[in-house]
Amino acid sequence: MNLPAFAIVGMGGFARTHLSYVRRAEEAGLVRHVAQVAIPADQERYAAEVGDLKARSVEVYASLREMLAAARDRIDVTCIPTGIPLHRPMAVAALEAGTHVLVEKPAAGCIQDIDAMLRARDASGRLCAVGYQHLYRPDTQRIKAWVCEGRLGKLRRIRSFGCWPRGRAYYTRNGWAGRLAVEDAWALDSPHNNALAHAVNAMCYLSCARPGESAVPASIQAELYRANPIESADTAAFRATTDEGVEVFFAVSHCTDQTIQPITLIEGEQGRVEWAYQGDLKVRWSDGSEQTFEKPDGSPRVAEDVAEVLLGRRASLSCPLDLARAQTLCICGTFESSAIHDLPPDLRSEDPATGVIAVRGMTEAVLQAHEKAALFSELGLPWAKRGEQISLKDYRYFPTFRRDVGRKD
Repeated sequence: MNLPAFAIVGMGGFARTHLSYVRRAEEAGLVRHVAQVAIPADQERYAAEVGDLKARSVEVYASLREMLAAARDRIDVTCIPTGIPLHRPMAVAALEAGTHVLVEKPAAGCIQDIDAMLRARDASGRLCAVGYQHLYRPDTQRIKAWVCEGRLGKLRRIRSFGCWPRGRAYYTRNGWAGRLAVEDAWALDSPHNNALAHAVNAMCYLSCARPGESAVPASIQAELYRANPIESADTAAFRATTDEGVEVFFAVSHCTDQTIQPITLIEGEQGRVEWAYQGDLKVRWSDGSEQTFEKPDGSPRVAEDVAEVLLGRRASLSCPLDLARAQTLCICGTFESSAIHDLPPDLRSEDPATGVIAVRGMTEAVLQAHEKAALFSELGLPWAKRGEQISLKDYRYFPTFRRDVGRKD
């Protein structure tokens, strides 16, 4: 069997990450990199990289449309590491052209987009994987096995947090950063639907005791805030309850004065797992015994995973599109639950060199929210405003409850 032929859309941003995925898989003898989309502006901006691609016999095209028209019969997998608003139209186009798809996280900007992608995948008979890197790691799958085998007992709660300051360069790097939508396409760009979308996705995956599935959020309550001059939120907290009765809690902000990597806690009747962002695990069992596992070596095997399925060496994808739907459902729920509230100007300070806006006390607020699994309003913070409890049962269109998403309070 010929090695799967991969194509990548784009040159900058996460296209570089996908190129590294494909290069590693190519070096492992699993794939061939045969095509790349570089729009005319990128062909000038990345002239050296484009020259290197051509020297490697990679065909370069000015658009996805042009590439699919000319080369779809020679492409097995189209990698789509583009902006959130482009995920649906590009993934659907590639599936309709008969290629498999690897789309970057988050899978889509709203629930109807991901459902349209699922329909296109099913109609095409092709695969669609999502680049949620944590699901390709052995530490994640170790925890999933414990959950499904019942070793942790009945799960009660899974909670995580993130303190990831982001500044001027982050919000000006493209035309959709910090945006709710671009023209008629939802983006809902926010820390829980971009930088730390994988934390939300992983919690949904690990809170489900069914192998190969993610939990379905049944209800959610959220609070959204911003300090940056953007449309969307840069700070969020939410509490969701899954169809299996597990509480999923997350607190995150791009306006902290410190960078603190996420720690996820999985709490069950028979054990408690502390999972560090880089993959270290510490488990305390109900009998008082403890186990530790060091972070895995190497990078997530994303392109390798897709290639091995196509080569018949794996039975299924580690992160098919189905496993991304729960995260998108949570995100839609947060924007239905809460308006986006402006954080008090007198608490903000801006680094003139980086444009990072820090809100006084935000680092402590995120850490305390995580420790107590409490929304900011439940901590008694004077600026906090409680969101509404939203049912996500049979939820299929954003927005449904809050038709004026994006209004200023």
